[in-house]
Amino acid sequence: MKAASTLLIVAGALVAQSVSAEPPIGSRLGERTRTVNQRIGYDALRTAHRTAECLYFKRGSDVRAFLAARNDADLQRYGRALSKSVECARAQLTDTPSIEGAAVMAPADVMRGMYAEAALLKMKTDDALQPLPAQPSYARDWFAVTGRPAAIDEMGACTADQNPAGIHALLATAPESAEEIAATKALGATLGPCLPQGATLKANRQSLRAVLAEALYQRAVAPPPADIQG
Repeated sequence: MKAASTLLIVAGALVAQSVSAEPPIGSRLGERTRTVNQRIGYDALRTAHRTAECLYFKRGSDVRAFLAARNDADLQRYGRALSKSVECARAQLTDTPSIEGAAVMAPADVMRGMYAEAALLKMKTDDALQPLPAQPSYARDWFAVTGRPAAIDEMGACTADQNPAGIHALLATAPESAEEIAATKALGATLGPCLPQGATLKANRQSLRAVLAEALYQRAVAPPPADIQG
């Protein structure tokens, strides 16, 4: 008998401005839930998203190269270029006057998803992606540098293949909104079967959003599968 997969979406808030040490990931995506003032938590999250959008607008080639990296050397090279960028430092990124000039600190895997989401917003090509037939394996070369368990990225790649419209709908919602909750729930029918047997997913919505955003981006920029090329 095959071991069951477990899918649990935790409605938690991500503190993008100040994140303490990450919990061990092991065989699951660590739960990044903090008890924070809801308004400040939302502003912190929006700050991280706006920073990613600003960096893509100002340094799109570096963001694309960062997401295209397949080894640690390239990842660190373009990661340093983005972290040292000052183009967005003085941008008005928050909705709260008391938060200004704060360093954006988010888990690396979540920031990857925000970069991917910013890129998709400008590319506008993911909305044309169609569902693909099920594949025997969803392993991808980009899994090596995300910092996530491979099973979680595999779930994302599978979902991006089978339900790209569902991810597109999720990314069209505002973070931590009622619409985001509804879009996440709507994806549940795809996420569960896509989670490899024996794997466990325990993540807040923003961690899950990041996984799916990167998976959709990686599919959008990859050559089409050989069996459907014209």
